[in-house]
Amino acid sequence: MIARLSRRDRWPEVLPRLSDLTVEGVAAAADFQALSPELRAHVLALALQGVAGVVPLDPAAASATGFVDVERGGLITWSSDVHRVAVLAGADLDDHRGAGRLCFSGTSARHGGALHLLLARETVDHTDLIAAADFFARADRPSWAMVCLVSAADAAPTPADAASFAAAAANIAAFEGDFSEAERVMRNFTPSDTKVLVRDSAPARALRQALVENNTVAARATVLARLVEPDLSASAAGEALAVYALANIIDGDPTAWEGFSRAFSAAPSPAHPAFVAIVRTIGAPNTAYEPHLDPPVTDGRGWSQLAECMSSLLDAFRDMRLEYSAPAVLGARAGNRLVRTVAATWVSVTLAHNHHWSMLDTELKVAMDTTSIVPAPLMRLNAEALFALLEAFRGERAAARERLDRIRSEPALRRAYRLRLVLDSVDVMIEGPQGNYEHALALLSTREPDILDLTVGPCGPVEIFDFVDYALLLQQHEEAVARVEQAREILRPHHSERAAFVLAACEAAIAARTTLTPAEDLLARAQTLPFVYECARLRLVYAERLRRLSRTAEARRQLLRVEVEFKTVQAGAWMDRVHSELRACQRGAVMHVADLTEQESRIAELAAGGLSNKEIGTRLHLSPRTVGGHLYKAFPKLGITTRAQLRDALVNANLHDTTEG
Repeated sequence: MIARLSRRDRWPEVLPRLSDLTVEGVAAAADFQALSPELRAHVLALALQGVAGVVPLDPAAASATGFVDVERGGLITWSSDVHRVAVLAGADLDDHRGAGRLCFSGTSARHGGALHLLLARETVDHTDLIAAADFFARADRPSWAMVCLVSAADAAPTPADAASFAAAAANIAAFEGDFSEAERVMRNFTPSDTKVLVRDSAPARALRQALVENNTVAARATVLARLVEPDLSASAAGEALAVYALANIIDGDPTAWEGFSRAFSAAPSPAHPAFVAIVRTIGAPNTAYEPHLDPPVTDGRGWSQLAECMSSLLDAFRDMRLEYSAPAVLGARAGNRLVRTVAATWVSVTLAHNHHWSMLDTELKVAMDTTSIVPAPLMRLNAEALFALLEAFRGERAAARERLDRIRSEPALRRAYRLRLVLDSVDVMIEGPQGNYEHALALLSTREPDILDLTVGPCGPVEIFDFVDYALLLQQHEEAVARVEQAREILRPHHSERAAFVLAACEAAIAARTTLTPAEDLLARAQTLPFVYECARLRLVYAERLRRLSRTAEARRQLLRVEVEFKTVQAGAWMDRVHSELRACQRGAVMHVADLTEQESRIAELAAGGLSNKEIGTRLHLSPRTVGGHLYKAFPKLGITTRAQLRDALVNANLHDTTEG
């Protein structure tokens, strides 16, 4: 029952029933029914209204019932959720009649007393029902608001009024994510005034177009037609703008926000603070704002919650690009189930972008849970795709491949360009680390990079490095250079510290064919930056180049560091390549030591122990010049260039011999 009241399942009935309660709940309902009629009316009003100020109340008497504690400021604390549900289930007609009259006799003009009278089977004026519906909508009680609106439509004086009230109920249902209920309401009131019903239910129809039918173009056209209607209220404009913002988020097209700004400018006042924040964010994309500067919003209406979610997501994307972001948890704590779905879906993208894999796992479970209720096929596929990306990144290739193949069989992908890009990224993450460079490079080559994918996509700018890495391994040097130049041109107007680092890493990898200085300088600077995964990818390329230059001991040290860094970010996909390089370093060290003559080997061991050429000569009855000559011949065979590297080269060889033994 608590789950039903928190709207995690289908629309609840108007109130819970006694048969829904546990044994504890039935006992609490009996205690409630044993109270005096006056106290029952007061406690029931609190259970339905949630605000002490809407009824004349004796706080001490209410607290003495054992069901609630009313603090000085009017804050109500229920003894338990069971007590509140028991009051709602245990109330009879007289209790509702008394609670309704208490609400109307109070000083507050905004209350839900009409619903009490409706439940008491009294005749209620449609104007009182509309006022109650607004009260419950703002209090985030959509099911009770719908009951009031549908009843008002039944009692409406004209067909146009009936259609308008029914459309409002349909919009509330749609903003809660229940499109079947929205359609049922509109179907029942179609005979009233079809023109008004279609006009006023535009937000509900646009939400269905965007989420269920995956047609954001049609959704924007529907709400734009609504926004140009004369005498539009600020609330009606807010509903339309909230859907417009959602369609833009789904599309991922930065240019679409220009149309949103124009629509916002033409909308009636007063503007909702979330829309003001959205326009501010898209108008200054490279400026970071302090969240505490935004005014607090306590409006529980579905469209208002969605607008606040859109504003928070845009802030998160902007801050992530500017490297100021902290992991968001919007999806898990949202109340409205549609908002919970939307937030979990796009917060998951930011978590994947920043490699917060444990948090991503939790957020994706929220997205999967909510999309089992809210019919949003693309959002569900997006969550599945990010699960596949998570599995591929961790090196769970079989599970990722199975999930990837299942997603690609879904018909809904036809309208999902950006989701197909994510699936390609999963494919690249599966194939590239396994050594299938040509396949991975083909996927990356056949799509054009854009600013959204490079800055806030699930894989972000790191895929530029993937392209360069695989192109260089396939001897396609010119293609690597061209892709870096293309990405740099796209990113030029959009500041991103992370993208700048990745581009520098790409240039260092390209330059490593002739000089390792850029890679060494960038790796030294990276120690103060948060880009652990990006740094590890460059360090792996750097270590591979060291080994090819026969600097085996240095390469091994770098590879061991890479192994630690990949474990830190759970990048299991790359461990095979790291371990392969480590084995190659061991083989190289043994091969080089085997090439030494007996005299060179003895001199190398003594030099590695810290003896000078003169001390070695004294021990072996050789001149210092002869000792130096032997070392001069031994260094290239060991793949080293300095005396300080002798010890590591010989230790690696001994370790290999011990392992083989």
